[in-house]
Amino acid sequence: MGIKIINRVVGVVFAAISLVTLTQPASADLMIQNVTIIDPVAGETQNQDILIGNGTIAAIGDHGSIATFVPVDTLDGTGKFLIPALWDAHVHLTFDKEIGNAALPLFVANGITRVRDTGGLLSEILLVQEVAKERGSEAPAIYFAGPLIDGMPRVYDGTPARFPNISDGASSPEDAERIVDELAAAGASLIKSYEMLQPDVFRALVARAAERGLPVTSHIPLSMDAEAVISAGVKGMEHLRNIGLACSNKSEILLAERQAMLRDGANEEGSTLRSSIHAAQRPIAFGSQDAERCTAVIAALGAAKVFQTPTLALNTRGALRQFLELRQREPFQHLPKAVRDRWDAFADGAADTPIDPAYIAFADWSLGMVSQLHEAGVPIMAGTDTPIGLLTPGFSLHLEMEMLVKAGLSPQEALASATLRPAEFFGLEDEMGTIDIGKSSELVLLTANPLDEITNTRTIDTVVTRGTVFDREALDALLEDAAE
Repeated sequence: MGIKIINRVVGVVFAAISLVTLTQPASADLMIQNVTIIDPVAGETQNQDILIGNGTIAAIGDHGSIATFVPVDTLDGTGKFLIPALWDAHVHLTFDKEIGNAALPLFVANGITRVRDTGGLLSEILLVQEVAKERGSEAPAIYFAGPLIDGMPRVYDGTPARFPNISDGASSPEDAERIVDELAAAGASLIKSYEMLQPDVFRALVARAAERGLPVTSHIPLSMDAEAVISAGVKGMEHLRNIGLACSNKSEILLAERQAMLRDGANEEGSTLRSSIHAAQRPIAFGSQDAERCTAVIAALGAAKVFQTPTLALNTRGALRQFLELRQREPFQHLPKAVRDRWDAFADGAADTPIDPAYIAFADWSLGMVSQLHEAGVPIMAGTDTPIGLLTPGFSLHLEMEMLVKAGLSPQEALASATLRPAEFFGLEDEMGTIDIGKSSELVLLTANPLDEITNTRTIDTVVTRGTVFDREALDALLEDAAE
């Protein structure tokens, strides 16, 4: 399989380069020469050549040590830094219809070649996946959950409009099993469970997903405590949602109260009911965090290796208002005009609004919780919830990695959260996530070292993905195309 070079003049090697011959691939397509490898596990290795063949890394060696006997295009990596291509592990590709498929090239232009869509109607996400396949290397590979599987009433049922219909409702174990079967048959990569599920329905869902070989990621259902959700066998949790309730020294009282609220509010709108429960219980929970109780919850998460996708950029946006920073606001220009105007208007309005102290408390708690989870060995994944919260597709992942470093991860660990950890979630760590022989040749070339500053993941020079090399000019063209 040859490799497509877009907009870059490359060299071609025809013969042995130097003295040492490594394992020779059946074919060779590209040599990246004299680059510094930045690996999520091995760290930094300077002056390396990387030979790509048949869509995988065929050989790695000191500069000049790899011999080839077929024509090979070359990229000069001198002074540059090579990382595995990135994942955004929490996106909603169908959440905002005005953005639509414009999001797809924005991911690739930001070095993101794979995304995990955590909630959208099956019919709609299948259409997006078809578009992505048609665009080939100009779109990320999509791992999708299909609709949020919620209880009744559903939160995201289309009422009010800010809660679009991206869910399906399961009021019995049989409902949950049927929905999981349908999603498995449609090719879903995971299952996303939501907050209004009842315990028997939730357990049936997780059990049927296990039978179908599908990992479940979850919000902790409001009707359950954290330990019960962990013991049911979930693989992941999103947004740190409802962990704060579990860490309160009043957790048992709060659980009983919200179970009663769920029963009494069975005929309300799901979004209204959930919001009223959060409004009533979060201030109490965050004001009564118990270190011993929280340590036990975190230890259970660590023992079960429940992946956390904390979406810190989202959780802290009310307090830190990153969307007002020029580097976060400039990417709005790559969105369709109607979206850009709407987001600009919201940002302008927020700039003059006092910051609610509750936002500050939630941001501080979220950062502190990620620090504790990380120290306990709980795997952390980088995900954004884009396009929710004025988080521009693609660009926002780099902010998320910065927030993870702010929470206590090292730059190398933050890089792992967007490369290796998502691969591990899907059991793909033998195929991708690190820069090793035999692994994926989806790679990103940077002009600055991300181990010095995690912000350097933004300095993208080249993206190699699925047989295509996009240089900076080609990546800029993807950005321009997105807005149109």
